[in-house]
Amino acid sequence: MSELNGFFCLRTAYDLRTKLEVDYNRLRESKPASIEAQYAALDFFVCAEHIPDWLTETEGGSKTRYRSYPEGAIVSHIANGAKHFRVKDTRHAAVKGTSTSNGIFDEKIFDPSIFDCAPRLVIELEDGTVIDVLELATQVISHWRIALPEKQ
Repeated sequence: MSELNGFFCLRTAYDLRTKLEVDYNRLRESKPASIEAQYAALDFFVCAEHIPDWLTETEGGSKTRYRSYPEGAIVSHIANGAKHFRVKDTRHAAVKGTSTSNGIFDEKIFDPSIFDCAPRLVIELEDGTVIDVLELATQVISHWRIALPEKQ
């Protein structure tokens, strides 16, 4: 039987929350639609999805309770879709797809330092709403900063 308990320095849900911060910073610091941003987004959402698993193991409670924050269903759908290529589980019904989106303005005509010209990563929800990946990640990290503050 395996004695694997955590992963290197990652031993608790608090450690995983710290990793989430690192992934979030990688996403923020990457060019918005770059391959680096795409990798950071994958790492971020998979990490966020598994914090409830780790909390259940160390703190008790249910995964459902820990995932029941406003963005929880979206995070779960994104993470499972990313890990398994295609989501077949019918409980995942929040996300229609992921894509890159060009900015609203043409950078050949408008000044990119003033106008939204940059391509970015977006999530299209089943209800037709489109949300910027960084905006969604900001909401998720805000949730976990409150729900799971760093231990002193």
